[in-house]
Amino acid sequence: MTDLVEQPQKRKRKWAYPKLSLSERQAVWTGRVLLLLAPLLSFTLVEYLNYNNPWASFTPVQIALNLVWYYLGEMALWLLRGRRTAAVKWGLGIAWGFGMTNHYLIAFRGRTLFPGDFLTLGTAFNVAGNYDYRLDDAQWLTLFILVGAILAVSLLPREERQKFTWRRFVPCAGAAVLVLGAFFGTGLVERLGIEPSMWTTRGNGLMLNFSVCLKYMRAEKPEGYSQQALSALTEEYTGDSSSVTVGAEGGTQPVNVIVIMNESFSDLSVLPGVETNRDAMPFLHSLTENTIKGYAYSSVFGGTTANSEYEFLTGNTTAFLPAGTVPYQMYVSDGDPSLVGQMKALGYRAVAAHPYRSSGWNRPAVYADFGFDEVYFESDFQNRTYMRGDEKTGYVTDQCDYENLIRLYEEKEEGEPLFLFNVTMQNHSAYQMAWTNLPATVWLTGELEGRFQTVNQYLSLIYQSDLALEYLIDYFSGVEEPTMILLFGDHQPQVATNFYTDVLGTDPDTALAQKKQMVPFVLWANYDIPEAQGVELSLNYLSSLLMQTAHLPMTGYQKYLAQLWQSVPVINTVGTGTADGTWYGENDPLPAEAEEQVADYQKLVYNNVFDKKNRVENFFTLTG
Repeated sequence: MTDLVEQPQKRKRKWAYPKLSLSERQAVWTGRVLLLLAPLLSFTLVEYLNYNNPWASFTPVQIALNLVWYYLGEMALWLLRGRRTAAVKWGLGIAWGFGMTNHYLIAFRGRTLFPGDFLTLGTAFNVAGNYDYRLDDAQWLTLFILVGAILAVSLLPREERQKFTWRRFVPCAGAAVLVLGAFFGTGLVERLGIEPSMWTTRGNGLMLNFSVCLKYMRAEKPEGYSQQALSALTEEYTGDSSSVTVGAEGGTQPVNVIVIMNESFSDLSVLPGVETNRDAMPFLHSLTENTIKGYAYSSVFGGTTANSEYEFLTGNTTAFLPAGTVPYQMYVSDGDPSLVGQMKALGYRAVAAHPYRSSGWNRPAVYADFGFDEVYFESDFQNRTYMRGDEKTGYVTDQCDYENLIRLYEEKEEGEPLFLFNVTMQNHSAYQMAWTNLPATVWLTGELEGRFQTVNQYLSLIYQSDLALEYLIDYFSGVEEPTMILLFGDHQPQVATNFYTDVLGTDPDTALAQKKQMVPFVLWANYDIPEAQGVELSLNYLSSLLMQTAHLPMTGYQKYLAQLWQSVPVINTVGTGTADGTWYGENDPLPAEAEEQVADYQKLVYNNVFDKKNRVENFFTLTG
């Protein structure tokens, strides 16, 4: 009798696949194919909503870098949901929702989605009810395709939910770390020639541009930046002393300085081919006596008002900040140098007034950081009148706004220096709102007549703003106290998606693209000041011009900017304009001298905004 030798059992491999039936294997392979194809459909739908031809508008590298994010998102959903079909449906739905959000942003703001927009949701919700959300043809088409695709996937054999396994997680996590590390942690993107697209906003594709902007949200230290370089830059610009008071010798100094940043205030006649039945701003155009006026070049278009406000109050151009960011949300801290602190140091009472909700653009916190003595929002304005609606749907009129400014002036003590900074609201989008309390006075003529009702509403709003400006200046013409008023627009309006492409073309050169950034400014006084017409500058220079004209003590930074303005009068996010009238795009090489001057300015902005602990002493503020 032979001994039976017990044969060892074959150990089951820990990582082995379970045995599947034929139908289960078919479901798995179907899911795999869907995981491969669904991101292609997501990319197509999103870019169609982004006004792009997804497979013809981009290079193969741009297409690949867009698709990476769709595949990563779908992979994450597969791990979370446990079913490939569920990941496909969720991935399609989320991508389409992202594309729809971007589509509305283009319609309402004239630009695509940026990471900084998620920090401004409060501002977005403030005005969300005033826009037209009816679906257009592109939205309906992509919606039908989305619903059809999700229904088709739902009709497939149901795939069993898979539990979490390291076998699936480790390779997925490894792939994600590899992609994220290469994208955000190396110079791969730069070597591929991919840069944030701010003004040709659809140039990279939505997901790629969004991720590139996310990569660049942190500002890099400028080349050659050092304390020695800063000292060499600032030593010849000595700031004035804050001990100089209003009324000192050296020219008339205003007792009252009123600055008005008028919402969406612009002169569309600067655009080629734009003709109207009458002048939309006849009073402003008629001003010559004791007036300096011209055009300022904004860094924003259609929205992001706070960036224009920031450039004026600080002298820092946003052209050197990460694309798509809003300094009011990210970079302002308590005691940062600004025109507000400067005016307070000179003995002015600093007042901010904005006839809308306080939740917009983080203003309460920023105004406190800048040091305003008093801040007024919509509920503080008396006898409010609204245009294009009521208190819930409309905006406070410029006329009402200026009546309240006059009230604040009349309530102060005689001779008390007053600095009043006002941001209006009347002309805010959207321009398909009802014409309540708005006469139709100005409209497009010529080849554009009858094509853009939103433009006609906007032009009629500007006419009302011009009437209100006449009322304000008429009042202060009769005031004995020396008073200076500066009014400027924050940006041009996003009136209709195709209006600007019709007048500027689909791919305008820098000179034409800058037409879209032009806003009027007028500096007026009720006493004798030098007069000038046709002055051009970017918004970061405007406060230097104000202080220079007012004969008020200037910081070293303002003196530096006043000098830089003479050779490089325009620096904004679209590009640079030099004194000889030549325009350069944001990525175009500048002449050697201008290149050096712009690089020096960038060092100063970096020091002021990002290197605060080493900020050059007594350069950004008055001395003493």
